[in-house]
Amino acid sequence: MTTPMLTVCAIAAVAVLVWHVFALPMSNPYYGIFSCDLDLQVYRAGGQALLERSPLYRGPIVWEMEFTYTPFAALVFVPLALVGVMTAKVLWWIAILVALVALVARCLLVLRYENTARTWVFATLLAMVCTALEPVRSTIWLGQINVFLVLLIVWDLTRPADARLRGIGVGLAAGIKLTPAFFLLYLACTRQWRTLGIATATFAATIGIGFLTRPRDAWTYWGAQVTTSGRVGAVDSPGNQSINGSVAQLLRFLDADGFRIGTVYTPPMWMWLAAAIPVIALGLYAATLAYRSGHVLLAITVAGMTSACASPFSWGHHWVWFMPLFILAIHHVRTAVDPGRWVPLAVVLSVSFCWWWNYPDRPPLAESPHPIGIGLFMLPRDDIPDWWSYIAVPVYAACYPMLLIATAIYVITRRRDLPAHPDAEPGSHRAFGTVDLDSREPLLERSCK
Repeated sequence: MTTPMLTVCAIAAVAVLVWHVFALPMSNPYYGIFSCDLDLQVYRAGGQALLERSPLYRGPIVWEMEFTYTPFAALVFVPLALVGVMTAKVLWWIAILVALVALVARCLLVLRYENTARTWVFATLLAMVCTALEPVRSTIWLGQINVFLVLLIVWDLTRPADARLRGIGVGLAAGIKLTPAFFLLYLACTRQWRTLGIATATFAATIGIGFLTRPRDAWTYWGAQVTTSGRVGAVDSPGNQSINGSVAQLLRFLDADGFRIGTVYTPPMWMWLAAAIPVIALGLYAATLAYRSGHVLLAITVAGMTSACASPFSWGHHWVWFMPLFILAIHHVRTAVDPGRWVPLAVVLSVSFCWWWNYPDRPPLAESPHPIGIGLFMLPRDDIPDWWSYIAVPVYAACYPMLLIATAIYVITRRRDLPAHPDAEPGSHRAFGTVDLDSREPLLERSCK
């Protein structure tokens, strides 16, 4: 890790800290990065419900929020209910920040950066920079769990093919939150049969634990709640950055009242699948190409982004997969030689950056004087010219899925640069935490030669 890289990253980290203080002020009692913790309260309430033997799925579990995770997840959250609220907040924030550093470090080691103190310093600084990405900031702001799940999957699937219990991380992640179960399909497409078997068995074990410990809640969840995406939020919410959400938002924009249920525009199953299946196929194909050439981190990242597209409901913080994508884009700038090497980084940053917009003319929200839109998808839609709305609104509604599509197309169109090795598997460790992929060059380096 060179001194110029460390210097640039340190300057960027300081700039991000200043941005956190002034752009979306930490002092704001609702929008400050450490001021909300809404989802953390839901997790604590889920753990508390188990301790008190209360039902998990009969209605709101705290305030007006319902528990949308599995019964196994509630077991995982029990320790949060054993400590006070403030203690839980501090411990959770520290854990998130540690996970961010660990995720960056793991990505760097997989990309064959040396396992040195300088690399870990760089990883810490880059993790601070990544907090300016909307999915990462929202994770900290809400006290979300997604960064832990992404770290678990990345760690698990970047281990050697013969690593002990490789796949257990995927199974545990799926047992806590269903979206990571998409990786079972990815493992099948890439023919990682041993890993698929372990992941499936682990996932099944988490379901079994739920039935053994909370049989009534387990029957309720797996029998009905699991298919009810409306419990997460209004499908046509601007924050729903899945294919399903993008289609719903377009129906609302076009005033397609035939698809309105109450006040929510909801695409029927056939419409959702017609839009989602081609995108899912595209993402899986790109991930499979990347994997077969030995570029495992890229493959996992594309598969993770595809899982967020495939889910019926994906909030912005479900897209923490932008973090390894951001790291891959930085690596591309460092290793490539063509003049356009900055374009991928600029695209990733422009879409995933935590853009914000104040709405001073609207009533106070919670303890904030007025609402603040956070993320590209929350920028103004109502107070813009009609001609511009037909461009802006579709982009806002599908900005995150569009980034997946762009990434997948990039991988597919560069397929001639990928080394032909249909049975490529992660190789052996070169050093602690690093992976040697048969000494092949990174995709983003090869593609520019």
